[in-house]
Amino acid sequence: MLLTVVAASAGLVTDGLYPGPTVLVARFRGNDLATLVAGVPLLTVSLIAAVRGSVRGGLVWPGMLAYSIYNYAYYVYDPAFNDLFPLHVAIVVVSATSLGLALTDLDVAVRARWAMRWAGGLLLLLAAATTGMYGVSLVRLAAGGEPPSDVLPLPQAQVHLGMALDLTMIVPTLVLAGVLLWRRSAWGHALGVATCVYVGAYQLNYLAARYFVARAGVRDVAYAEPLDLLIPALLLTAVLALVVDHREG
Repeated sequence: MLLTVVAASAGLVTDGLYPGPTVLVARFRGNDLATLVAGVPLLTVSLIAAVRGSVRGGLVWPGMLAYSIYNYAYYVYDPAFNDLFPLHVAIVVVSATSLGLALTDLDVAVRARWAMRWAGGLLLLLAAATTGMYGVSLVRLAAGGEPPSDVLPLPQAQVHLGMALDLTMIVPTLVLAGVLLWRRSAWGHALGVATCVYVGAYQLNYLAARYFVARAGVRDVAYAEPLDLLIPALLLTAVLALVVDHREG
């Protein structure tokens, strides 16, 4: 967590750290702000709770580690180097190692059975929507040469990176957790909570990135849209529904 605090703080206060166009620099700085304001506190609280034996903390902690891996993958795999590249690599490696250890120690049990199927359905719906959205873009690319675009007018290299990370890290996790939740398996409950935390937390990064991009004066980018909070709100509801029936021992 100390590495994350250092990296995110440096990204916010150091001018010229991130190379590239204004939209990309603003996007990274928005990510840094969300990581400091939401990511680090959630990582800290969930770790402390997990160490103290809290089942809920033990489920949220892997989700926040997955968030850290996915978030900093954008920095690590960005085609351009910056001075914090070794630190970003270290964050991904440490988070991935910690996630592997956390998964071996999860308290796996069936809880909140009544909520598991609708939460699983939500995750599968998000997976289908994401795949469908990217599928349309890829068909247009193949049929007419129209390159995929993003809500934020990012360079094509970043659009490609975002699509690659979503299709290899987000979508498979959503599908696996969704199917296991639908089957009401014990691992489904554990992975379902972690996945909702992981994906929901990153949506906060998107909100912050969008704000920073709009504030930087990038054309046709609004500070926020009414639907921007829908996905994190649904995922937060799913987390609460999945853990509300469990009483800490």
